[in-house]
Amino acid sequence: MSSQKKKKKSAKRKKTTMTNVASGAVGTIFNVVLIVVAVMLIYRFSISAYQYGVRIFGEPAMSEAPGTEVTVTITDGMDFKGIAQTMYDSGLIRDKNLFVLQQYLSNYSEDGFVEGEHILSTAMTPEELMDAMAGSGES
Repeated sequence: MSSQKKKKKSAKRKKTTMTNVASGAVGTIFNVVLIVVAVMLIYRFSISAYQYGVRIFGEPAMSEAPGTEVTVTITDGMDFKGIAQTMYDSGLIRDKNLFVLQQYLSNYSEDGFVEGEHILSTAMTPEELMDAMAGSGES
């Protein structure tokens, strides 16, 4: 009987060892897949962040010259988010949040824009638009 018990224990050990090996392989595959997914997400985020950064400092005009002239009115007490919304609604900029960020990173303060009507063009870059509204360019 002792030899039968040894065979059963040996078979049980082999079965347990095979289960441990399979479990270890599944864990390793899961870790590899997790790392690959993490690398892919980091890559996509990096590309998006780079492209957004390029847009902050090099956003092109909405259209080629001569563009379409649009009249924008800046009223008393209008904050820059309101100005950006007006310009977005007028078709002068692509992204109002990006324009607010561009203003924040520029040399223009929020209260540095001249109140009144400004004739702007869709062929102007965001920097040119800010120049015109600040009275530095043509308005």
